[in-house]
Amino acid sequence: MLKTLMLCTAFAAATLLPSALPAQRSGAVAPEAPLPAAPRGRPRAVDPDFYFVRLMYTDLRGRTMGRPAPFTCPELGGGDFFPRQGRGWATDYPGADCKFMHGVDRLTGVRVHPDPHVRAILDDDLFDFPYAYIVEPGGMYLSDAEATRLADYLLRGGFLHIDDFWGLAEKANVEEQLRKVFPDRSLDVLPLSHPVFSAFFQIQEVIQVPNRSNGCYGGRTWESFDDTEPRIYGIEDDDGRLMVLVTYNSDLGDAWEYLDLPCYPAEIAVRALQMGVNFMVYAMTH
Repeated sequence: MLKTLMLCTAFAAATLLPSALPAQRSGAVAPEAPLPAAPRGRPRAVDPDFYFVRLMYTDLRGRTMGRPAPFTCPELGGGDFFPRQGRGWATDYPGADCKFMHGVDRLTGVRVHPDPHVRAILDDDLFDFPYAYIVEPGGMYLSDAEATRLADYLLRGGFLHIDDFWGLAEKANVEEQLRKVFPDRSLDVLPLSHPVFSAFFQIQEVIQVPNRSNGCYGGRTWESFDDTEPRIYGIEDDDGRLMVLVTYNSDLGDAWEYLDLPCYPAEIAVRALQMGVNFMVYAMTH
């Protein structure tokens, strides 16, 4: 918990925090069931501005983790508060979702829905949430129907953050799946002058965010020998609005999930939170 407080202090010192930010452009809607009671008396936002939406998908072998039961995030305090994470789309779930939302709640004026919000790409209410997150896309497979839905979602104002894949083989699969979504658009490296890097914090360099083991025990920060450099890619619409943002050769989800783990480097955890906040704010305001 001490490290968490130190992280929050360092994070807040990096900028003057506004008292509030605009609500999501598409409007937030109430979830299917009432918000669960807050553990330990933590107050919960009424009519939240922001939901962290994690997208489910099928992998290249035709497997998928099933839709999880609703989960109520505890206060920060260690991994024992969270069930064992899944695989594929459920990697780092639910710890990363809970802790990232905790950071957003503490460090911005945004009223967040503090619990995980998992959706399938074909769910009817996907369009109610202008921010979505996909993890471990190196093994992701999109059906034609899912690709069509994603294209419609993104062209109508949605924003997709794709995270945690490493090396040329996984990158090739991500590019193949995104070609189903946008056959006429390519992934392009985003320059640091892009507005997404100054949407809240001023991001001045692209760092490599390692997984927990590499971050805790030192040594290399990359996972694949054939391409070791971190890059951030994007796909824009015809008006120059960023629709898809890709953090390649980095694992922001692990940094969020283990931000209060004593061995995970605090500086990297802070930088990963800053990037995540920027992506979220950009999605809400563009």
